[in-house]
Amino acid sequence: MNLRTRAASVVFLAALTAAPAALAQDMTFDPVEVGDDATGGDDAGGDLTFDVVDTQAAAKEVERSRQEEIDLIRVIQRRPFLRRNRVEVAPFLGTNINDALASMFVAGGNLNYHLTEVMAVGVNGGYSLGSESDLFNSVIEDYELFPQVSKVQWWALLDFQYVPIYGKFALFNTWIIPWDTYALLGAGWTKTELAGHPTLSIGAGQRYFMNHWFTLDIELRDNIYNEDYPGNSQLVNNLIFTAGVSFFLPPDFEYRTLK
Repeated sequence: MNLRTRAASVVFLAALTAAPAALAQDMTFDPVEVGDDATGGDDAGGDLTFDVVDTQAAAKEVERSRQEEIDLIRVIQRRPFLRRNRVEVAPFLGTNINDALASMFVAGGNLNYHLTEVMAVGVNGGYSLGSESDLFNSVIEDYELFPQVSKVQWWALLDFQYVPIYGKFALFNTWIIPWDTYALLGAGWTKTELAGHPTLSIGAGQRYFMNHWFTLDIELRDNIYNEDYPGNSQLVNNLIFTAGVSFFLPPDFEYRTLK
């Protein structure tokens, strides 16, 4: 091997020996410098920090937020029975309750159109079959007096109804029965044995809703008119209690929601 070849070999071996040392020197790092780069400050020293969370407090905060959301919710139940734009046909039977000298059996009916859920207009009419009471006969026999009595034969009225109270109750803790209470004001004509009279009618009633088209009804009505007896003129309050049923047409209804 000549001198030039030996010199090249020595240079090659020196290069192989220096390369790993250079690589090792390049791959070394200062932990403090890494800490500076990771935390952005000289004082951190590369330490990792953690936040301690109180799980019970966090759960209470979540529950409080959920309760606040629940408190904002307002649930409005739908009416189980709608009457707007429906016709009510209501036959009834009844009797007078404030005339001690004459008793009457009455039969009649109502025909109402419901403008809204609380207001209705309609007609009311009835026919009466009356007879003198036992007290009437006793007065004649005991005192030889003939009391002035004028039995009602029929009446016909125009009515306005308003429903101020609406509710429901549980029957035997099983059936939920809605009901309402209505007030009425009417005007019309009453025919008695003596004559016909303009009549003012006031009263109140209740409905008990059995399904979407059928109700049970009770009503107390005072028909007020002026009767001209042979001896004098007298204001008469013909107080009538009736019980009946109602049929609503159309027999079903549809809820409309806001869009």
